[in-house]
Amino acid sequence: MTNAVSFRGITKRFPGVLALEDVSFDVAAGEIHALCGENGAGKSTLGKILAGIHTADAGEVRLFGQPLTSARPEAALAAGVGMVHQELVFCDNLSVAENLCLRALPASGPFLSKPAMYRQAEELLSVIDASIDVRRVVGDLTIGQQQILQIAAAVGHGARVIVFDEPTSSLSQHEAEKLYELIDKLRARGVTGIYVSHRMEEIFRLCDTVTVLRDGRHVATQPASALETGKIVELMIGRKLAEYFPPEIDGG
Repeated sequence: MTNAVSFRGITKRFPGVLALEDVSFDVAAGEIHALCGENGAGKSTLGKILAGIHTADAGEVRLFGQPLTSARPEAALAAGVGMVHQELVFCDNLSVAENLCLRALPASGPFLSKPAMYRQAEELLSVIDASIDVRRVVGDLTIGQQQILQIAAAVGHGARVIVFDEPTSSLSQHEAEKLYELIDKLRARGVTGIYVSHRMEEIFRLCDTVTVLRDGRHVATQPASALETGKIVELMIGRKLAEYFPPEIDGG
């Protein structure tokens, strides 16, 4: 099976913190791959290294066999990596169309061509079958709709790999279900997803493979079908659940 992403010996330090240490594993093309761990395990940091937001201090990331060398989101997207952030990254006072086309606003001579901009934005949304009025101000949209815009921007600009960083943390259940349906559609089209989460129900709902990080180190990569919730939690915390939740002492 072709690997979409290969992490090799990834190490990342922040002041006073070793966020990742010698992390290596592969993500198969066309799968949704869960990245699990407790808070501070390094999940989001690794996703941001892939998406060009952070630079690894050591190690290499390969995308479909080719090294990713530039730590800039624009370069990562040009190579085929997009990211859906916990922190929404739009200009709230601009329209959907303006946000989606901000990288290259269509012009007619020296002036902005709004009809062309609206068409371009509608085409980006149509790629993922999303129906949002491109004239609406982004600040008026729900968080779920803004996440759809992030996905449309990534897929519409050629992303073959999308990092989802705790995407349901601020969504209602209805919005989360819509996101799950969209992720299923993306997988059917061959898009690879790296799904950063600690929510077991969505990991088993969406993901083909699970990688667990603990204290910045790679612990395991296994098919989701070979795991259960208790086992993932044990891998995350580094000990048996019976040790973490000891039986009550009978004082009778």
